[in-house]
Amino acid sequence: MYVRKFEADSLDEALKNIKMELGPDAIILKTITNKGLKGAFKKKKIEITAAISEKNYSKKAKVDHILDDGQKGSFYSNNSSYISNMIDGYESNTNENSRATVASPSGATGYGKLGLNKTVNTNENQTAKTNDLDDFLSDAVDKVKAVTNNVVHSTKATMDNFFADEELETMSFEEPAEVKQSYEVPHSEIRNEKIASTSREVNYDDSVVVEQRKKIDDLEKKLFELTKNVERLDKKEPNGIYELRATLRSLDISEKYIHNLVKKAIFEMSRDELEDSEVVFEFALREMLECVNTEMPLFSSSDSEQGVVTVILSETSTGQTSMAYKIGALKPDSTIVRSTLNGVQGEGKEFSRKLFGLNVSEASNIAETVSLCRKTIEEGKCAFIDYKNNSEDINETKKFIDGLRRSFGKVEVLVSLSAIHSEIYNRKVVSRYKSLANGIVISNLDLCLNFGALFNITEENSDLPLKFYGTGEVVPDDLEAATAERLLAGIFQF
Repeated sequence: MYVRKFEADSLDEALKNIKMELGPDAIILKTITNKGLKGAFKKKKIEITAAISEKNYSKKAKVDHILDDGQKGSFYSNNSSYISNMIDGYESNTNENSRATVASPSGATGYGKLGLNKTVNTNENQTAKTNDLDDFLSDAVDKVKAVTNNVVHSTKATMDNFFADEELETMSFEEPAEVKQSYEVPHSEIRNEKIASTSREVNYDDSVVVEQRKKIDDLEKKLFELTKNVERLDKKEPNGIYELRATLRSLDISEKYIHNLVKKAIFEMSRDELEDSEVVFEFALREMLECVNTEMPLFSSSDSEQGVVTVILSETSTGQTSMAYKIGALKPDSTIVRSTLNGVQGEGKEFSRKLFGLNVSEASNIAETVSLCRKTIEEGKCAFIDYKNNSEDINETKKFIDGLRRSFGKVEVLVSLSAIHSEIYNRKVVSRYKSLANGIVISNLDLCLNFGALFNITEENSDLPLKFYGTGEVVPDDLEAATAERLLAGIFQF
């Protein structure tokens, strides 16, 4: 199949060029009206993508070969039905004078066999009709069925001939002597070879029939699905749904969630409600609020007699040290343990330590970390571990967390994400430590430029609830308990 693009100032001019270059049997695949942002300073153009089969193009080329430029222009200025009939006539009767065939137009009106004559709707008006596509697929199904029927009939005819020969061979009659002498191969060998070859042919044909019927079934299923999709696309989307989809896409909400949200809205809301954008947005906000899972930290719900070990876990600079200080300041007399297992030394936050009386200790190995935590827990206080993993090997981190959980009764692991990091990086951090974590804390929320990325991560990892938001560098003021409303307010700029 040959596919070409044609560009012209008007639709009629473009169709005329298609008929001249590809012939009247061309199929229009796509029509675009090119305006762009400079439409006020640029003349409007029509761009049409058309295609024609190799067979029809070959027939047209034979006619073009016998016409000069003047005759070709006169011939293709006629209506497409006439041109198509003349090309087919020249193909079927090569002895007829080709120039006489294309000399005078008939009174037929309309265009050719396929879809060139049909009304072309540009993108300004409405979506293109799918009649040509349905006809094309229907013809393909008919052709496959015809091939299968021919195979079945040929197989049946072979079997009938075979059994007819068997009956003739069982009949007793005397052949002439000269006929018998003319046999170069004994009759029994011919009969055995014929049986073997016929058996092979029958087995082969049976497999072909099964294969062809399977292809027909698959093609019919695809045709049915395509028809349903075309019917869905032909239906005009309600105004509220259209505005909701466009808004969520602009906010970088994942396409998968948008699809599920729209599908649920269409199922639960009436047609009039779907047309009202305000009603649709209220529905979307309720659904999005339910997707954000938030919980209070374990140390806030624990009794005062038993301490809790809370691990703030992350990689590189995600602000987990500031988060550890802010969270640790919520529990008086708690101990903040700065782990340097991977060679990471503590940052200088002496002012915050002195101002809020934070008890900060550093541990260079697992035994030292466990010892500091055990001493704090025995006093009925809480321990907060600032653990930054700069190693690509997650097994060491897993061993460390497993050791803490074996040593203490209540251990909570919070993965620290930064709102200024990319969605891809935050996804990587969550996926690496998801099996170890009990929740998520997000730092630098005051500098976030893409709340949609945070929503996507939260929605996809709903089993990891949000615990805290860090909203600045001030300890401990710039810390908020995580809420779904705060996240949605950032998304929609409330």
